[in-house]
Amino acid sequence: MDMRKWIIGVVILVGCQLEPEIMYIPEIHEITDTLFVHDTSYVTKTAVFGLTNEANLYFVNSDTLGLVYWYALTKLDSTLIDSVFLTGFLFEWNSLRTSATMIDSTRIVAWSDNAHGWNNPFDYGNGEFYASNKWAISDWSDGFISYTMALEYK
Repeated sequence: MDMRKWIIGVVILVGCQLEPEIMYIPEIHEITDTLFVHDTSYVTKTAVFGLTNEANLYFVNSDTLGLVYWYALTKLDSTLIDSVFLTGFLFEWNSLRTSATMIDSTRIVAWSDNAHGWNNPFDYGNGEFYASNKWAISDWSDGFISYTMALEYK
């Protein structure tokens, strides 16, 4: 009987020590893609955002391609800002991938009512926007195409 009490006590003690440790990450500068942060004279310090994004081709009609950008944006600190802008870029790379030509640049206001809740930590927004260009299927590159999304605020 005494042996069982000792074993149960050890199991409870070891079990309590195996609980997962909770870790908090104070800043996320990049999640999946390049994140550009632009500071202006209206901002006293650099604001911190988390940004994840995606770009997908779609058929506009039988011979035309369009591109839609998707984003999820989170404010990670309480720096006062007024507006948040996102710009989607699409690049066509040469065969050696040493230089690229920009084939699309589309800029939007992330939330059209400007400040909204962007001054509070962990406020977030997501959405999609369509590229300002469309391409004929016959003109679409056979080479390497990449995209990125830039973030600006004031």
